Amino acid sequence: MTDKKGELVLDLVQTDFHIFDKGVEQSIQRFDIDADPLAVVLVVDTNVRLRAMTPVIQGMGTIFTETVMALSGEAAVITYGTDAEVSQPFTQDHEAIEKAIASVKFQSPDSNLYDAMAKGLELLNTQPSQYRRILLVVGESQDTQSHAKLSEVMREAQLQNVVIYAIGPSSTSGDLRYGKDEAPGQRPPPSLKLGKLPPIGGTGYAAVAIWLLTRGTNEISNHQLEVAAASTGGIHYRALHQETIRTALDRIGGELHAQYVLSYAPSGDPPAGFNEIKVTVSRPDVAIRARPGYYVSKAE
Repeated sequence: MTDKKGELVLDLVQTDFHIFDKGVEQSIQRFDIDADPLAVVLVVDTNVRLRAMTPVIQGMGTIFTETVMALSGEAAVITYGTDAEVSQPFTQDHEAIEKAIASVKFQSPDSNLYDAMAKGLELLNTQPSQYRRILLVVGESQDTQSHAKLSEVMREAQLQNVVIYAIGPSSTSGDLRYGKDEAPGQRPPPSLKLGKLPPIGGTGYAAVAIWLLTRGTNEISNHQLEVAAASTGGIHYRALHQETIRTALDRIGGELHAQYVLSYAPSGDPPAGFNEIKVTVSRPDVAIRARPGYYVSKAE
């Protein structure tokens, strides 16, 4: 929640907010700001292409523990390449987390991103229900040969109420591939390999997220993390340089500790599949980022 200058807006009250579920306004049952403890799984890509970023990524431990974990958060670290491995189980020990980050080696020929995200969701599912669950991925937005599917990962994140954030450190060809003047998190909406996007609700990443959630497909190119983040109310930052990685961590940490938490019970029984949500505020010139909806499985 930011103003025109990009500053966090921290003085809103419950009556400022309006939630619409499939176009019908809902009654807000809970309203808090930074009230629940955090459980964060940090997922780090160890592909050999990122070897030039070794000092930057290995050195981000302190800023991660100070700004993202802060005083009361718990964190775990997963590294992935050919395999996804838990380098550090959940702990509140800042030193242990910093040591796990500093030990990351970039030697893998693969980047099995979806398998790592699926393992991260498994870890988060072990945390108490009152925790706000965060999956933070530091890696390039591509997958080599995961067994898990992007749609399955996104659906499970929806069911677990997990918010996905991502920081995309690029290999040395990043400037040539993407250009130098683009702001982090401001890339244009992704395009699908499977042809034209169906006429469903939402725009940009949210529309693609809904499309993927309703189908069992991995067919999307070079925008996996952007779409996964958008589907849960998170954000993807593209970071080509050391300072932009630090800035992205600062922004994520600041947001996580200044989030408004709203909850409601849908009026009526929501149908199976994706149910679209829209959140608005009465105050003008306030930018809102919220999850575009929630997924109801057929079993439920």
